[in-house]
Amino acid sequence: MPIAEASEPAAKPSLWAVCAALMTPRDRVNMRRVNLALAIWAVVFLGSTALLRFGAVEGAAAWLVALAPATMAVIAIRHYVRFLRAADELLRLVQLEGLALGFGAGFVFMTSWRLFERAGAPHLDVSDGLLVMIVFWALGQYLAARRYS
Repeated sequence: MPIAEASEPAAKPSLWAVCAALMTPRDRVNMRRVNLALAIWAVVFLGSTALLRFGAVEGAAAWLVALAPATMAVIAIRHYVRFLRAADELLRLVQLEGLALGFGAGFVFMTSWRLFERAGAPHLDVSDGLLVMIVFWALGQYLAARRYS
């Protein structure tokens, strides 16, 4: 009888593999729409920021340029809501736990950092709090997906 060889431990699945395992083909299509809308928002946001920073537009045109990223953000949110409404209960739960962690981390960061600034810490932009929320939203999705998959 041959001696059984020790098997190598299985590689840990990637972040995308853990989260994607919970998605149906329809969910993947809906998530692609969300991601595309967010990518377009990012390009419009950067373009608008550059145009406004360098004074390339003035008056009513400046207001329209400032409104463009907000419009794209609303479109992205609509796609995300559509994604959630079409998702099954488990995927909704994973998204909810991600949103809860992201919102909570953002709340703690934004309210605490304001006090840290008054104590002498460097001033941060509002987008820094948004970045904290996004990172913890993704972390929350990953942790929930690992827990339930």
